[in-house]
Amino acid sequence: MPAASGPGKVVEAFQRKFPQYKVNYTRFVNDDRGNLKLDTALQGGLDIDVYFTYASASLALRAGSGLAADLTDRVKGDPDLALFLDTEQPRAFLDQGRVKALATAREPYFVLFNEKLREQAGVELPHQWTVDEYRATAKKLTSGSTVGAYTIPDIARISLGPNYWYSDDNNRRSNFDNPIFEQALATGRAMIDEGSAFPWSEVLARHLDAYQQNSFLKAEFNLWSTAPFNLRYLYDAKKYPHDFKVSFAPPPTVPGGGDWNGGSYNNFVMMNPKSAKTEAAWQFIKFWLTEGSAPMLAGGKIPTLGNVTNEQLMAGMLGKEPDKYFDLDSFQRVVLDAEPKLATDTLLAGFPEINLAYGQQRDLCWLGEKSPGPAIREVYRLANAAIARNEGSA
Repeated sequence: MPAASGPGKVVEAFQRKFPQYKVNYTRFVNDDRGNLKLDTALQGGLDIDVYFTYASASLALRAGSGLAADLTDRVKGDPDLALFLDTEQPRAFLDQGRVKALATAREPYFVLFNEKLREQAGVELPHQWTVDEYRATAKKLTSGSTVGAYTIPDIARISLGPNYWYSDDNNRRSNFDNPIFEQALATGRAMIDEGSAFPWSEVLARHLDAYQQNSFLKAEFNLWSTAPFNLRYLYDAKKYPHDFKVSFAPPPTVPGGGDWNGGSYNNFVMMNPKSAKTEAAWQFIKFWLTEGSAPMLAGGKIPTLGNVTNEQLMAGMLGKEPDKYFDLDSFQRVVLDAEPKLATDTLLAGFPEINLAYGQQRDLCWLGEKSPGPAIREVYRLANAAIARNEGSA
């Protein structure tokens, strides 16, 4: 996160309360290069006390490599953090039963619409819809200059919920033989082929898999399945000019599947076990999670502990002129009033290898070089092998 999107103000507030501490905030961009730089810095002994992890693959790698301090006793000893001990809807990452990371943000997913293009196409804003209706809407929104959707939502996650890459037999087998995974690849491939989803060759060439906001603001595509952290790009017209409002719809549902939102508790804060300033580091972590969390709304980060009001959420997440850039009725309905089921993964054996295998096979499929069936069967084979190599590590 850029310091100006919230972290800077959290640091300032912390230092006002604890003037005996000095905090230096350094940004490592959350992409492949930035994560590699952070991993290298941690492994090389750079003076880092507290750091953040977003991707599950990085979480598994850092915890499994001894780069995460055990926070279990600290959490158990603090009544304000009792929610992090909830196993029904986990907000903490457990490594062999020990707390190694705490989610600082609640990240529900939703689908954003370009209101100008939606109205021109005569498409109704859905209050609930299925994946098939999502695809049909994308077709209607596709024109000579605009693709209907960036890509499909994660329909396997929506259907299956947490730990969806793993079977339920004690984390010893992958779940990619579930038909929903082939269905997801096939749906994405079909939408790309018919022109209602963005060409995957363009996605990869332009790194849109990491950054989609500029293409959305240029109206290169309409439907955007995303999370609150991207709202910060939509109310800053000086840096990100656009001439349309944005409206909100819930994620589509999968017939016969579960009712999971597709989002999660995320933005995990972790303590470096090599830190020489563990008490100060813990004070900072707790402050970020509790009384210091409100400034992070500017970056679209909804606090995990829910310790902000709806008024603070709207003012913090939608900028100084929310009605100018957002449809507030749909924001109220989809973001403020909803109670989404958020999935947080707790099984991560072999996760980095599985993540790589799935990404590679998905790319081959969506580039038209491999059919969905053979692609997902290869993911299944590689995932099982990765789990077998890492059995018992998560």
